[in-house]
Order: sequence, then C-alpha cells, then structure tokens
Amino acid sequence: MIYPTNFEEKTGFSTIRKMLYQFCISGMGLEKAKAIGFCADTTLIDKSLLQTESMLKLMDNGMPFPVKDYVDIREELHRLRIEGTVIEQEALFELKTGLGIVHQILIFASSEGASSYFPVRQLTEGLTIDKMMLREINRIMDDKGEIPDKASELLAEIRQDIRRKQGTIERRIRQMLGEAKHAGWTESDVEVTIRNGRMVIPVRAADKRKIRGFIHDESSTGQTVYIEPAEVFDTNNEIKELEYAEKREIHRILAAFSQLIRPQLPMLHRHWNMLGEIDLMHAKALLARKINASKPQLSDYPVADWRNAVHPLLEISLKEQKKTAVPLDLQLNEEQRILVISGPNAGGKSVCLKTTGLLQYMLQCGLMVPMHPDSRAGIFDHLFIDIGDEQSLENDLSTYSSHLLHMAHFLKHANERSLFLIDEFGTGTEPQSGGAIAESVLEALNEQRAFGLVTTHYANLKLLADKAEGIFNGAMLFDIRKLQPLYILQTGKPGSSFAFEIARKTGIPEQVLEKAATITGFSQLNFEQQLQQLETEKREVAKKQAELRLADSLLNEVIEKYKRLLKQLEERKKGLLLEAGREARSIIDKANRQIELTIKEIRETQAEKERTKTLREELQLMKPLLETEANKKADAIQIEDLKEPELPATLKAGMMVRIEEMDITGELLSISPHEAVVIFNSVKLRTSPEKLSPLSHKEQRKEERKTFKRNAGNIGDDINEKAANFKLTIDVRGKRAEEALETISRYVDEAMLLSIKEFSILHGKGNGILRRVIREFLSKMKEVSHFEDASLETGGHGITRVKMK
Repeated sequence: MIYPTNFEEKTGFSTIRKMLYQFCISGMGLEKAKAIGFCADTTLIDKSLLQTESMLKLMDNGMPFPVKDYVDIREELHRLRIEGTVIEQEALFELKTGLGIVHQILIFASSEGASSYFPVRQLTEGLTIDKMMLREINRIMDDKGEIPDKASELLAEIRQDIRRKQGTIERRIRQMLGEAKHAGWTESDVEVTIRNGRMVIPVRAADKRKIRGFIHDESSTGQTVYIEPAEVFDTNNEIKELEYAEKREIHRILAAFSQLIRPQLPMLHRHWNMLGEIDLMHAKALLARKINASKPQLSDYPVADWRNAVHPLLEISLKEQKKTAVPLDLQLNEEQRILVISGPNAGGKSVCLKTTGLLQYMLQCGLMVPMHPDSRAGIFDHLFIDIGDEQSLENDLSTYSSHLLHMAHFLKHANERSLFLIDEFGTGTEPQSGGAIAESVLEALNEQRAFGLVTTHYANLKLLADKAEGIFNGAMLFDIRKLQPLYILQTGKPGSSFAFEIARKTGIPEQVLEKAATITGFSQLNFEQQLQQLETEKREVAKKQAELRLADSLLNEVIEKYKRLLKQLEERKKGLLLEAGREARSIIDKANRQIELTIKEIRETQAEKERTKTLREELQLMKPLLETEANKKADAIQIEDLKEPELPATLKAGMMVRIEEMDITGELLSISPHEAVVIFNSVKLRTSPEKLSPLSHKEQRKEERKTFKRNAGNIGDDINEKAANFKLTIDVRGKRAEEALETISRYVDEAMLLSIKEFSILHGKGNGILRRVIREFLSKMKEVSHFEDASLETGGHGITRVKMK
C-alpha cells in the first residue's frame, strides 16, 4: 500500500519516471515503463534488478544486437488477423527490420557467450522465427523499403517495359528540344523538365502553337509554357497503364505474404513483446548509469543498512552547480526501528526523509538505486509519507487537520512491514498539545512495530527516543564556528535547532536575541552549545586519529623496508666473510705447500749449505707475493658493494635491447651506470642497465618485421575507414571555381585509391559557369574515362556523372 495518492510527486519519483520514459526508444518499451509500479514481491524485484545489471554488463562489453529501430507494429499485426487484409508496404519494411533484430537476439541467446547474461537469455525462451517467412520477406523487400524487381517475374517485366518506354520518350523529347532550340522557339540553355509526372519542353508562349502537344503548366510570368509533345502522349499513357499494373502486382505480392504470415501472428506478437522488454531493460540501464545507481543486497524482510545513499535528483542538480551531495548512511533494524531526527532548519532533515522514501520506492519498482552495492535493503508492504503542506480550502482542511488525517491512516494500517516518513512531526498547532499528540502517536506506531523516520524540534520526542525501546535519536550536524549545517546524519544523540545562531546569522538585532535568551534561560542555551561543541571536537579528534593511523602505517612500512634491507646487508656481510675465510685458507695452504716442498728438497739434498741458502731466499721472495695477493683479495671483498656498477660492455645508445622481466623490446636511447632509457611504441621506459640484454641480428630482423606488420595494419585500417566514409556524390554548389576544382581533385584521388569506378558531382544549374569549368577540368584528367549529365529524374544537367578508367 502506498499513501497518499500523490506519493510519487511528493518524493520526486514522478521526475525519475519521466527520465525513464525519455530513455525508451519504442512504443512497447514506453508502455511497459508506464506500467511500472510499487511491488512487494522480492523475487520480481530481484529479477528486474538482475536484468538491469545484465544489460549494463552487455553495454560495457559491447552490445551484440542493436537497440534501435524498435518500431511498434502491433496494431498492424492485430489488423492482419482479419482474413483478406493486406499488409502495407511501409509496415512490411518495419516488420523486416524488427525481424532482423529479433533474429540477431536469438542468435546471441543461443551462443555460449549468452550464458553470462541469463536474464537476457531468459527473455528468448520459447521464441522462434519461421525460416520460410524470413526468406520470403528478404526476397520481396530490399534494405531501402522498396519492392525489388525479383519479387516476381511479372513485376520485373512490367518495370522493364516502363524503363524502355521512358528511355524512348526521353530520347525523342531531347531530340525535339534540340529542334526547338534550333528553330528559336525556346531558350538555348533550357532543359527538359517534369510537370504532372510527364516530361515536357519549355517553349516561349508566342511559339506554343509551333509544337503540337498538351500544355501542362506555364511560368509565373506567363512567358513560358510547358508542352508535352503529342508524339509521346500515347507512350506516356502506356507508361501510366504499366504503372497501374505495377501497383496491382505489388498488391498481389503483399497479399500473398500477408496470407503466409497470418499463422505466425501470435509468435510475432511475442517477438515484439520481447523487444519491448529489451527496450525497458536498456532504459533502466541508461537511467542507472545516469544517476550512478547500483544493485544493493536484497532481504525479504524489513531492514535498511544503507551506505553512501544519495538523492539522485539532488545529485544531478548539484552537479550542474559543480557541487556534490553529502551521502546518507542509514540503519534500521528490529532493535532500532524508528529514527527521530532533530537539528537546525535547512540542515537536511527533510532531504533525509525524501531520500529514504524515493530510494525505497525506486527499489520496489525494480530500479537500481544510488547507494553502495554492499548496502542491504529490505522490502516493505506499506510506504506512508507525510511531507509538506496539505491544507485545502475546498475541503475545509487546515495544515494541522491534514496532518491528523495522515496520522489516523498510519495508525489504522501500519504493521511490522510498514515504513512511515513524517516531516516536522507535531507542528501546526499549540506546541504543548501538538507535542503530546505526536508523542502518543509515535508510541502507538512503535507498539505496532512499524519502521519509520520522523523529523522534529520537540524536546519530548527527543526524550522519548532515550526511554522507549525501538526508538532512537539522530542529529543533523551543525558547524557552530562557521554557523553552517554539515548535512551529515549522526545517530545516537539528539541535535539542537540552533535557533539563536541561525537568527544571528540572518541579521536579527543582538538586543532582541539577548532578550529572547533571558526568556529561554541561559543554562539551556549553554547546554546545547556545549553539546554541539563537544560533537565538533569529537569529529576533529576522529579526523586526527585517522591521519595518525595513516602516518603510523607509512612509518611501519618504512621500518619494514629498513629491516628487510638490513637483513640483506647482514646476509651479504656473512657471505663476504665466508668468502674471505676461504681465500685466506687458500693462501695459507699455498704457503704451506711451498714450505713443505722446500723442507723435502732440503732433506733430499742432505742439507747442503748452498742449496739451503737458495731455498730460503726463494721463500723470502714468495712471502711478499702471497701478502700482495691476500691484500688484493681483501680489498676486492671490502669495496665490492661500494663501487659503481659497471656498464655491460655490449650496451650502447641506438641498440635494440630487451627488458627481460617485462619481455619488451625497444631502442636504447641513453644509458648511465644507474639508469637506461628505452623507447617502446613511442613510450619511454626507464629501468636499470642490469635488466637489459642486447638483441641479436636475427632477433632485430624479427622485430622489424613485426613493426612493419603493425604499420601495414594501420594503413589498412586507414583505407577501410576512408572506404566506410566515402560518399558517391560530392556537392560543390556555392563554391568558387578554384575551391571546387581543388575539392574535386582531392575527391578523385580518394576515388582512385579506393578503386571507385563511378561517382557524381553536384554543381547545380545556375548560369552553367561552374559546370563548364568542372567539365574542362575533367577532360584534362587521364584517370577519367567518360562524363555526362545525369538522367532527368536524378538531376539532369545540374549533376555530372563521372566514370573512371
């Protein structure tokens, strides 16, 4: 149940609905959008949200079928149920277009890729297209909406006769026009023209009797008459009869096709219903993208755990002013069902209510809502709202009486699956009585275990939230220093109205405010100020704590990095010491071997004095050599980690290199002991020289071939783009002769590049100067094979047809 009847206007959903209508592209989709309404079935709501989510994924990944040209032909299909009715040619073209789209959708639905888009695939279940009908409609209707000659043998014969007779008439009339020019009966620069669907010759009024024929028209001055020669009059009548025969044959073809598709009408209705569903899904997806909406987690029971919820219309309005809306966080559950919001005027209390009402209603209409996707949203059976002034002179209702009527309805119908929203609860009458009634109504709604949000300035309602189970306070925060609202809802404690601060800001005299303060009592004012001051300081402390946590995190990261480097240095130090020990042992072993060898030789020579002296001298010479070697080893170990890294001998600027860890090849622009710069696909990459390795000649040739292929691919893409954008007619009307020739020259170059053999130049008739200049230019071009005037029906001498060699 939705109450009151103007709920959509009060919450702003009527504007959301209009936005949805604008995104629909067909009558079927618009009809379904208008049927959208409040729903309490979780399964249906979830199905609608999943469809929108699936459509958004399709849009992001590239639509496999078009969402355009969904023309509503259901009325024509309904008319064709009657035996003997014939489909109109225009409706046949719309049917062909629609069937082509349906065919693409069914092909996608049967593909493996459609498994990721089940909500879209589900729409096609049970749908088929009769192949014979599809072949027949493609045979009798071309892509321009015309019935082609191949539609029947008789139609081809009739049209061939028409073209033959028209050619005969055109040749004879041009011959007679030449004779009339030669005789001076008509101006030298006139051409054959069309009047009443017939070819006619413009003749001076004074010479009109010189040519036998039928006068179809005359010029506005009366000096020229347009005559259809008698020689071609009978042939023209024959053409007219052939045209009637052509119409009869087309009608026969359409009647035969209508009979063919009559058994398929029920399936065609289902096809067009599916197109309407696709259109609606696409419109919902576009709306979701427009308001930055998402699909929250759904619950079958009443609950609200919203994060970063935003009023979509307010967000759009503020974006135009280059501002942002403050998001709303809201929690309603079994323990805390009714939120009493207090705070200053213009502080955002009513916006909270409207945001809650609009988003809940949008969700239960199957639309995505602008809130964090991790939010949880429940389903309610009843939505009640009391916002704004409902006084009525016609019904003799005051503002307060209308509020009481709403309260009576709430009390009568509210239950544990109801959500009520009441703005400025209890106002409109004497404060003491209004506050008492509001408190009593709120207690009754709480006993009925309904969910709700109310805004108020009454202290007794704030106190009720502290003592009644299920009711809790919330405050719209206010910056007491800057004297401006923060538009942030904080639950847990009531807020102040800040009446004196706002009055002071609006310019109320200070002496008036001082007197008001004495009436109210300074203690009450000081208490509210201190409460708000504490809240402001609490927010600042929380902000500082967040900054400290961030700084602490960064410090911990630096410490961890330092510890990691220190550990690496210690491990390196141990390795160096072990290596030094091994080298020292090697030197000692070498010295020992030399000494043992000397002793052995002394023994073998029986200690001859001369030989012993010689061996001792050799040992003395060996000693400094060993010391020098040991010192070199020690110095090398000590400075190994301190010396500058040497550049790889094979690397130098201009070489082709590979960055090993990224598997990227490019040209080495510059290199230093600590940094190398490599260019890859016009992007400069900086890395250390140790990560580079030079490419062999074979690898360089391979990379050059790859680069050539990429460039060749780019050239092919350019040619394809030119071919797609090339038009077979160039318009140079209004240009000066030099500009026109330059434009035509470029156009001819493109035509040669794309192998275009025939095109048209639209230069207009006028005085014929531009036409003459262009033709002189074309006659000098070797690439041009032939040029001539277009046929009379397609522009005559105002267009030159050009054929290339």
